Amino acid sequence: MKAKPTRKELTPKEQVIKEAMKIDSGETVTMTFKVPKELQQGYKMNALKKGETMTEIFIKHMKECLNN
Repeated sequence: MKAKPTRKELTPKEQVIKEAMKIDSGETVTMTFKVPKELQQGYKMNALKKGETMTEIFIKHMKECLNN
């Protein structure tokens, strides 16, 4: 019987980061964010006004933040 390879024990923070950065396919990456409820409601209202999804609104917001 072969011995199992030793596994590095991940800290809770490392586990969250690893889970949040799982690659779905190609260039797409799944990321998990925690935002205040007011900010989430703001994204939701923006999405309803513009007829877009919350994801699209969030991505636009992140791109604006990165470009500034």
